[in-house]
Amino acid sequence: MEEKEKSTLNGSYNILNPSSSQLEREKFRQIFNQKIKEHLKKQEEEQKLRIEKAVGMQLPADYKNKYSDVNLSCSSAGDGLIMSLNNLGKVDIEYISALTGLELKQVIAKLQGSIFQNPDKWEECFYKGWETADEYISGNLIVKLNKCKALNEKFKGYFDKNITALENALPKDVSFDDIYVTLGSPWISTKIIEDFIRNALSIDKEIFVDRDEATGTWEIRNKSELAYNSDYTKNYVTYGTQKVNALHVIEKSLNNQMIKVTEEVVVKVGDKERKKRVVNEKETLLAGDKQKKVKEYFKYWLCKDESRKKKIETLYMQKIGSIKTRTYDGSFLTLPNLNQGVSLYPYQKNAVARILLSPNVLLAHEVGAGKTYIMIVAGMELKRTSVSQKNMYVVPNNLVDQWQRVFKSLYSKAKIFCVTPDNFVPAKRQEVLNRIKQEEFDAVIIAYSCFSLIPLSNKFLLENLNSQIYSLKSDFDKNPNKLLKENIEKLEKEKEVLLSQNSAQEGVCFDELGINTLFIDEAHNFKNVPFYTKAGNILGINPNGSKKCKDVFLKVECVQNQNDGRGVVMATGTPITNSVSDLFIIQSYLQKKELASLNISSFDSWTSTFAELVTGFEIDVDTGGYRLARRFSKFHNLPELTEILSLIADFHGTNGGELMPVFSGYTDCVIKSNERLKKYVENLSARADLVRSGLVTPKQDNMLKITTDGRKIALDCRLIDETAPFLEDSKICVCARNVYDIYKKYEKELVTQLVFCDSSTPKRSFNAYGELRRILLKMGVKSSEIAFVHEATTEIKRSELFEMVRNGKVKILIGSTWKLGMGVNVQTYLKAIHHLDVPWRPADMVQREGRILRPGNLNDKVYIYRYITEGTFDAYSWQLLETKQRFIDDLLSGSITQRNGFDVGDTVLNYAEVKALAVGNSLIKSRVETANELNRITILQKRTLELREELSAQLSALPDFIARKEIEIQACKEDEEFYKANKVNYSKEQLKKIGQHILKGLIDNEYEISERKIAVYQGFNIVLPAGMSKTDPYLIVERRNRYKMEYRITDVGIMMRLNNLLDKLPEIRKNFEAEKVKLDKKAIGLKEELDVKEDFSKKIEELKKQLKEIDLKLGVDQKNKISV
Repeated sequence: MEEKEKSTLNGSYNILNPSSSQLEREKFRQIFNQKIKEHLKKQEEEQKLRIEKAVGMQLPADYKNKYSDVNLSCSSAGDGLIMSLNNLGKVDIEYISALTGLELKQVIAKLQGSIFQNPDKWEECFYKGWETADEYISGNLIVKLNKCKALNEKFKGYFDKNITALENALPKDVSFDDIYVTLGSPWISTKIIEDFIRNALSIDKEIFVDRDEATGTWEIRNKSELAYNSDYTKNYVTYGTQKVNALHVIEKSLNNQMIKVTEEVVVKVGDKERKKRVVNEKETLLAGDKQKKVKEYFKYWLCKDESRKKKIETLYMQKIGSIKTRTYDGSFLTLPNLNQGVSLYPYQKNAVARILLSPNVLLAHEVGAGKTYIMIVAGMELKRTSVSQKNMYVVPNNLVDQWQRVFKSLYSKAKIFCVTPDNFVPAKRQEVLNRIKQEEFDAVIIAYSCFSLIPLSNKFLLENLNSQIYSLKSDFDKNPNKLLKENIEKLEKEKEVLLSQNSAQEGVCFDELGINTLFIDEAHNFKNVPFYTKAGNILGINPNGSKKCKDVFLKVECVQNQNDGRGVVMATGTPITNSVSDLFIIQSYLQKKELASLNISSFDSWTSTFAELVTGFEIDVDTGGYRLARRFSKFHNLPELTEILSLIADFHGTNGGELMPVFSGYTDCVIKSNERLKKYVENLSARADLVRSGLVTPKQDNMLKITTDGRKIALDCRLIDETAPFLEDSKICVCARNVYDIYKKYEKELVTQLVFCDSSTPKRSFNAYGELRRILLKMGVKSSEIAFVHEATTEIKRSELFEMVRNGKVKILIGSTWKLGMGVNVQTYLKAIHHLDVPWRPADMVQREGRILRPGNLNDKVYIYRYITEGTFDAYSWQLLETKQRFIDDLLSGSITQRNGFDVGDTVLNYAEVKALAVGNSLIKSRVETANELNRITILQKRTLELREELSAQLSALPDFIARKEIEIQACKEDEEFYKANKVNYSKEQLKKIGQHILKGLIDNEYEISERKIAVYQGFNIVLPAGMSKTDPYLIVERRNRYKMEYRITDVGIMMRLNNLLDKLPEIRKNFEAEKVKLDKKAIGLKEELDVKEDFSKKIEELKKQLKEIDLKLGVDQKNKISV
């Protein structure tokens, strides 16, 4: 409605007042209704005109092409499309029309099928919002399809071609059997969970389950009331315990939480006794077993109904399974400003195209694949096409100069501003920030440490909090629940703290710099972002994060908020370092919107969709006692995870890559074992026994220490025993010989080598570094040609050292993965690297080998040596690393076909692995694992037998309870009939007198030895109870039955309560009858549970038999068998 019309109506309304006549009011109503009708009709006509204009591709009479003055031309619409992508970074129908001379309609007709109009961007204009086919027919196809279908009827079939193309591109449905679904899967509706609880626990009352989308937290409302109305046996026996009932088990399962049952014990601390809560192992194992059962029953319950299975399949496809990967072809790029003689490889151009055409990108190219070139060219192209006017590159401190050199080698005329600790000192900081804000640079290259010193404004932080609070309040208005309320309150407190910081910020803040695109190099350094989780402690996962990473996360969010959700490129060759769950953090940085649309934006939701946690007891390193430990065991729904990740991830391996030196596989040097080494390994086995049995405190020894010592022994026994003799066939000696052979063979050429070692460091006492240098010097290598990276203690010294390696003055550089394996470019003459010890993680292996397998290495062929000592952990550890790295590569490249896989993080050997490797027989690992399972099942069997005895006792007692309840029902019925037939209508005075009499008797009725009858009312005895406390006052009303009545300390209040109680006798009888029904059901449930006769005896015998068979194969008798 026009403002003028509104004003007229408001004026008419304002003249009405309470004294207005009925005629005046009726006249106003008629005018108002007429105006509304006219307005709606006008709206309808305008909409009809808009639709006809859009569908009919009509141009306004005064239309002028905004590109009419363009000085370029081409002969076809196809060529125009390529030029549009190259020069504008998008499909622009007007631009192509100006280039070709074709009308807008003709351009669209000729490109139809190669381009599609996106309903989210078209603005109801036929030539706007067009995208390439590979861009439009990718991403979440279900969302796009639903959008088209919703608009298609309104716009008379305008989006028919979109619908056909989207339907044809939909991924094949994933069958129910292939979907990992569990309690807590966020794509399952709360109604399904409510139905499951109702079925599992036989509850006939309404059930309400809430889920907070922001945190992924589930809550079952009114658990106490539901427990009262549930089937006792199912709630407290079948799927729960007396300590943790099934409703709590289900809620814990929904939230991916472990169940821990504790008890209070008295411990001695010095001369004093103190109470302490400890884990009750038996009850915890029992509750964990119930949690397993309830999850299994959930899967069975879903399976047994075909319509339910189909619903799950549909939900999964709609939410998770309808993502389609987009492919990027950068062949259209001409890169006009690139220095002559410089060119990119096809995979690099494809990556540049992805950065130009995508909102945010993870550049997950393997170490050495040329990510720096890609980011520089992409930034310059973004600036050339006016997509991004200000680009900032955040790089490690030691790489700023290198980045500047590479930038100039690609774009010699580029205006670059480098920010380093030298020019970002406090006195110059504001000057630097003002230059970034005000001047036009092609690139701002900033060191990590300087980037972290740029503050975000309180205004931005406040807006960020307000946005979160507004979103949560909107959700709360739709679905009020405790979880949302708590989160809102938490954010409100953060806001109060921020507002209390009244001091005005001086100078320029990050959000005022106007950064359009942020490139972050070596982005794996910023994965320790804090996040919310209810899953509890998970080994290897730190939800508290770090201040540094939180700062980067907020700055990424700031850039995205200021640039319509786009503007961040994160580059790393090792996006997965500790666990597959690292991907969640990366996706949170770059795919926040997509994760939210899929309901997996919280850590708990993400893990409930893709991960499986296992819980077990292990020795606590800090206390020496047992603790419950949780870790990721498996990851599921992997093809769908890779599809979602592929929307941001650009992966390229270096194997056989362009301009890469030839690498024909590892050169494995096997070092023979010896008697001394065997004894050391046997000692490791014995230490593992002591750790397992608890005969040493974890601070004295633990599996991490044993694994570390195992690595040291494999390297050189003198690292743990300096009295051990020098051996000419030790790992260090063999490595020295190989290093020297290459040094001597290429003596007249510029050839360099790197040696990696993490199990030792340079120091005064014996160490691998010093020993290797000693042997090499003795062989004839010049002292000046050998260096330890540890000796370069400043960034300047490091740069000088690396330059000496690049020019061949230092020919052998020795260092750790951390100091030498990350962000170090010394590949120019690098002929070989040597893994003197086994890297701890797959990411460490990739970083080490990325020093040599990268463009810029002038050698035709290179070598990677691995040193493996027989009879130690070496070979097994290498096998673990390779297996895990293959899994990571498949995951990132999108080539994974398996639906499930194990996690990649933990490389500390467990007890079973140490025993197997120490003895040199893989059967030992099987024996330990079998013994562990036997121990767990034995504990469960013991607790199950105890529970059966408890259930039998309950079942035996139930007939008496039921009989008493029947007597209560009959007595209550008689009381009800008596009261109805003999009710006396007392006067107010009589009631007051009776009340005063009862009240007088109550005054002294505290802790009396026996009951006392104080009055008779309506034929019922009013009895004062024995042992009553004034803090818990009550009366007993008695005739055939006894009824407890709480009272108020007034004569009128007492009589009102008495009358209410007697009037409600029919209701009380019905409650008694309901309780009797519950007791009957409990008896049936207990009998059914006892009839099941769950018994682990057969499993125990099978495990014992397996152990016996393993012992026979190992040749171990009962007296001498290996301790487990």
